[in-house]
Formats: sequence, structure tokens, C-alpha cells
Amino acid sequence: MRSIPFGEESTRKDMLKATLSPAEEQQRENALREALGSCPRMIDLIAHGRIDDPDAEALIYLTSPLDENPVVISGEHLMGYIKAAENFFRAEGIGKADTVAILPPFCPASIVAILAAATCGTVQPLNLLYTREAIAAQLNAVKAKLLLVPPPGTVGGLYERVEGLHHEVPSLQRIVVIPLDGSVAFDNEVLTPDPDWRDDYGQCGDMSEADRVAIMVPTGGTTGAPKIAQLTNRAMVASCKSSILALDARKGDRLIVPLPLFHVGGLFVGMGTCLAGGATLVITGPAGARDPAFVTQYWKLIEKYRITHAGGVPTTLGAVADVPVDDCDISSLRVSLVGASICPPEVDRRYRARWGGPCVQQIYGMTELAGGITHDVVGVQPRTEAVGTRNPLAELAVLADSKVHAGPWPSPVGELLMRGPQVFAGYVDKQQTEEAFHDGWLRSGDICRIDADGFVTIMGRAKDLIIRGGHNIDPRTIEDAALAFPGVALAAAVARPDTYAGEVPMLFVSVQPGAKIDVQALAAFVQEKIQEPPARPREVSIVPEMPVTPIGKIFKPKLREIAACEAARELLATKGLSKDVSVEAITCPTRGLYLLVTAAPNHAATAKELLERFPLKIEIEA
Repeated sequence: MRSIPFGEESTRKDMLKATLSPAEEQQRENALREALGSCPRMIDLIAHGRIDDPDAEALIYLTSPLDENPVVISGEHLMGYIKAAENFFRAEGIGKADTVAILPPFCPASIVAILAAATCGTVQPLNLLYTREAIAAQLNAVKAKLLLVPPPGTVGGLYERVEGLHHEVPSLQRIVVIPLDGSVAFDNEVLTPDPDWRDDYGQCGDMSEADRVAIMVPTGGTTGAPKIAQLTNRAMVASCKSSILALDARKGDRLIVPLPLFHVGGLFVGMGTCLAGGATLVITGPAGARDPAFVTQYWKLIEKYRITHAGGVPTTLGAVADVPVDDCDISSLRVSLVGASICPPEVDRRYRARWGGPCVQQIYGMTELAGGITHDVVGVQPRTEAVGTRNPLAELAVLADSKVHAGPWPSPVGELLMRGPQVFAGYVDKQQTEEAFHDGWLRSGDICRIDADGFVTIMGRAKDLIIRGGHNIDPRTIEDAALAFPGVALAAAVARPDTYAGEVPMLFVSVQPGAKIDVQALAAFVQEKIQEPPARPREVSIVPEMPVTPIGKIFKPKLREIAACEAARELLATKGLSKDVSVEAITCPTRGLYLLVTAAPNHAATAKELLERFPLKIEIEA
């Protein structure tokens, strides 16, 4: 293993400062003000990052993590491709009021299309796992004119999923095919880089462009009432520049970004930060971290391409921590970043044990912020379980006991509120926008505390709290205890309905490759580790595979459904109804979690009476 020797690691840890000085904070704020003043559009920020060294590599694209012949695109050619794509869109009638939707595998054509469409109109990147119905609902919500998709016959069947969709989306004028081989083409029309990009990109004097919505990102609800965040150029520039400053991304660096382009982590914290910082983006394949080879080849990729910045979501880091470094030279890696959810301390420890670096930097953000609002900063020692300090020009507050606490710190425990140039322009649905703000502050929905130095600790989603007989339980307390047990890969605690306490904790774990876990030994271990008796899980379940979202976050709604079904079936069994009554737990965007119960007429009333003891909605089908 050729990572950082222990002595050097210790030195590097000792060199980390506790906080930024007031002068350093001011310098960061000045840098962001300058970027906002000179870059009214996202494309201007990227142009400023490429123009000084246009021949430097901008993209290195592998069709898979095992690809031996990657496509390399210089900054000059990338910017020229974007200008050529913008010309294509304008010829198709795309203006500032028009939307181009894209199902974007991570490849050069997707990057070019997103940035070009955002420059001349509005772009909507879509989740690659959306059903046809969900895609149609999203396109209708924004009245998309064009839809870009990969070719027929490619993995995932995206083209086949949307073929003929214009019959269901009246505004849709054309479906355009983009390649996955590293070339940049629209419907087999190969684009030629336009050298006139310099006359426009980086030269915009129209400051009204800063407030124009350029990207619309779906963030919740897929069919009935899609929730779509409208991101302005100002928000994107503020987010990307903040990440550049926090991560020290600069010319000569090489970044691997495993998050997808339909997620703000991949789009702005990853791709936007890299390109605007003058660094090189190494793309390990269209599927990113969802390709199993990304995990198995992670350390080899870092060695081969001399990666300086890497990371991912906690589940990815946990999987990578199980892969030996062996004799890979990973000394180039100076920054490891984690985001999209809070990294459990045990995953952090295991990953650093492989890497040998001083710390994993946490970022905290939301779709509505075009990326991050807090960051661990290069050179500053992260604090255990915290997500860093506020980004430049961002303001934070805590809503507790119906009062807004905006400092001085430390804060009480409450919901994190935010405002600043990073904040979005609202949802497409104005009613959803009204619900997202409290007296001008964007509501996060996350429970937090802020310490005396401004470090933010996220204590969980308000909706993730388990309330057992009036006792608020942070699920991370249970999850961290489980992750300390040998062989546990992932852990998630959710509320299980209970007729007496309302809710009780239920713990789900998955197992590291090759490990075996005795569930009773695990349960006893967790019970002993947790000091508060109400937080001790009522049940522990080992699952073959932890349900995750498309970006690798643990998908707790599915676990809540499993827990609710188990509780309901156990209760029905007490009256001998387990064979006569079937139960399905369903999570609805508008109704929340409810039980759909199918029972014969002679059992329906008894089943309803039993299950209504739970704090859940019940729907009976007799």
C-alpha cells in the first residue's frame, strides 16, 4: 500500500487549523462577490476557468472504469462544443422562455447539452430511473420543447422509455439522440467546436442574466404534483465558486465525480466546480458510482489518472473502504469529499484507514441551493459529525420554539434556515414555494445545532425523528452504534408503528462482503452501546441489500414501509387474521405513509379496528 505514511498523516493533521481567521473569511466573501459581479451567467464562470489555459484537459471520459482508451477534450474544444450546441438549440427555436429536458448519463454530450441549453434557454436534467409516466409529468410541468436521450439499445432503455412521448406531451417538438461514446453529436450530427465562444462566454455585460432561471431540477414528487426547483444563474455561480474556495480546486487538479448530472452534487459541486476551477474532470463512465466496477477500481483509478479530489456519498465511501489499496500509489489524492447525506463516523474512519489522508470533508446542501450551503474547508480540521461552516455570503439561522435565532452562536436545537445568493427562485408550483420559506428564510427540514465557531451539526430530518411516547430519538444514535459492530456495512433506523408508544425504533443493517453477522449478537451490542433506553431498537433486521436512491443515499421510505407492514401483520396475527387479511404499506407524496388493507367483508371491521390503533392512515378494501 502506497498511501500517506503514518508520520506524514500525523503532521498533516497537526497542520490543520481549528477555524478560518476573520481575514480569511473576508477574503472568501470578496472572492465570491467578485465572481458574482463578473459572471452573470454560469457559462461565464466556466469560461473564466478555462480561458487562461485553453489547451489544458477539461474532460477525460472513460466509457467504463475499465476503459483503456479514454476520450480527452481540451478546454478550448469543450467551450467550442458548448457554443455549437447553443447554436443548434437556437436553430430549434429555443429561447429564454423555452425548456430543453435531458435524460443525462454522465458523458461529454450531456455536459455540453446542459450548459448550452442553460445559456440560451432553460434546461431540465431528469432522473434516469423515472418511469415514462413520471417523465411525461415533468415535461408537461415545464412545457419542454426538446428532449435529449441516449441512443436506442443502450443500458437502461431510456430511448425506448420515451419513444413517441410527444403524444403525451403536447409541447414536445422533438426527441434528440445524444451519443455515449465520448463524441458530441445531436441525432448523429457531429458538432464542430465554434471558436467564436470567446466573443460571448466570459464577456456578458447583461447583469439581468444573473436572476434568470437557467436550470430546473426535479426534487420531489414525480407524477401527480412534481416539485421542480428553479435555479438562477446567480445561485449556480455562488454555489460553484463557494465549492471552488472550500475544496481548493485549481488548474492542474483532477476530479472524479461519481454523482449523476441530474443531482446538484454531480452537476454543480462536481462538474461545475471542476470546470470553473480550471481543473480536469475525469468521468469513469455514464453510470458513475452505480457501475460496480467504479468501487472495485476506485484506488486504481486514482493512481492511474493522478486524481487529486475524489469521494461520493457515504454508501460509496463505505463500499470503497472494503477495497484494499494494495500497491496503488494514491499519493496524488489530497481531498476526499462526502455529501448528499451525513457521513457516519465509522464510515469516515474506515475510509481514512484505507486512504491515509487527514480528513474527509463534508458538504451540506439541497437542490434548492444549487449545491452546498456549508462546507468543510481545506486546511481546517472538521468537527465530528458536523458539516462544516457557512459558505461565503450565506446566512444561517435556527428556527426553535417559533423563534428565528440568527446568532450569535451557539444556537438552540431547531430547524436550519438559510438565505443568500445560493437560494433558488422558488418552485414551478407557487404554492409549494410559499410552504418552503419562513419569513424570507429557506426552510431545510433538517434539525441542527450550530456551535460557537459556526460549525453546523445536522441531527436528522424532522420527518426522520422517531417519537417514542413523546421521546424524540435521533436515528443516527442507533445507526452509529450499529456501524461499530464488525461486519456491518450500512445501517438505518426508522420508526416502526406501535399501538402503545406510537412509534418504536427498528434497525436495518446490511453486511460487508464476506462477513457474517449474528443478529442476536448485533442486537445485544447495540442495546449496550445506546445509553437512552427509549432509543434502543425494538427489532433488528439484516437485509440482503439496503435500498438506496439513484445517487446512493439510503432510501428510508422503503424501510418505513417494511417496518409498518411487519408491525401490521404481527398485530393481525394476535387475532388470527394473518392469513385472511393482506397489508401493503404505501408512501404517497400527498398522503404520506398509509396502510392499504385487503380483507374479506367478514374480517374488514375487525382488521380496521385493530390497525387504527397505529398512528397511520388506514385504507380498507373489502
